[in-house]
Amino acid sequence: MNPDRVHIFKNTVFKKGSESAKVVFSGLDQMEIGAAVEFGGNGQNLNPEEMFVAAINSCLMNTFFYFTHKFNIEFLSYTSQAEGRLEKQSDGFRFTSVEVRAKIEISDGKDYGKVQEAGKLAEKYCLVSRSVACSVDYKLEILNKYS
Repeated sequence: MNPDRVHIFKNTVFKKGSESAKVVFSGLDQMEIGAAVEFGGNGQNLNPEEMFVAAINSCLMNTFFYFTHKFNIEFLSYTSQAEGRLEKQSDGFRFTSVEVRAKIEISDGKDYGKVQEAGKLAEKYCLVSRSVACSVDYKLEILNKYS
């Protein structure tokens, strides 16, 4: 990526009559969106709060994958679960923290140190987590299939 360039990311949200609201991301089909159950939604659609937490979770994963590819690390599986903490503050609700717990399964113990380094670099360079006001905690558990 050229650091001198500006990158623009777009999406469109819309609602027609009594239909569910929808979001269209560049190149993808539309997806139904709505309020979280906690804010009067029906729980049937994506909501901004979950998309916020998912954006952080998926960006950390993609950044981690970038570094595992760069370090020639092969892994068997990667899974991460994210939890965002939304709290009422004096000026309204806001996310105060997001915790991401990732597990990676490797088959070769010699890659353990490189996997740890890739995790640290993902936490440092994930552009979405670096762009939010709340704290983001990324923990990576490394499982060795043959240990």
